[in-house]
Amino acid sequence: MTRFLAVSAAAAFLAGRGGSSADRGADEALTVPAYGQFPAMTVPVAPATPELCRAKAEAFSRAAKAFLRPFPSDADNYRVLARVQFIAFEAHRCDAALLREALARRLTAKQLREVLSFFGFMGETGRQLARAPGY
Repeated sequence: MTRFLAVSAAAAFLAGRGGSSADRGADEALTVPAYGQFPAMTVPVAPATPELCRAKAEAFSRAAKAFLRPFPSDADNYRVLARVQFIAFEAHRCDAALLREALARRLTAKQLREVLSFFGFMGETGRQLARAPGY
């Protein structure tokens, strides 16, 4: 039930971010992959304000920290939420430095390495974060 609520909330958030293709300009989009019973969805790519990017980075860092809670926890739910937040961050073309700052405030170097070992969906951004000074 918790997984259903978490993924449903994430899907509702992203569904509300849409709009017509005419509103978007280009037909550029990122895909949130299917997860269990939930189908894949697309997120339009559009630049955002620095404030919105900071909010997305903070949301991701909260989900990443929650992912590390000891067993028994809803780690899988937090991974899904982190993935959705990361895709939204990327879709808004946010600067990875904002993500690095948010994670540095919330996670130790050891915690970041643990998170990144499970968050392969971050691709090159995750590899850059792993090489960042101070981590």
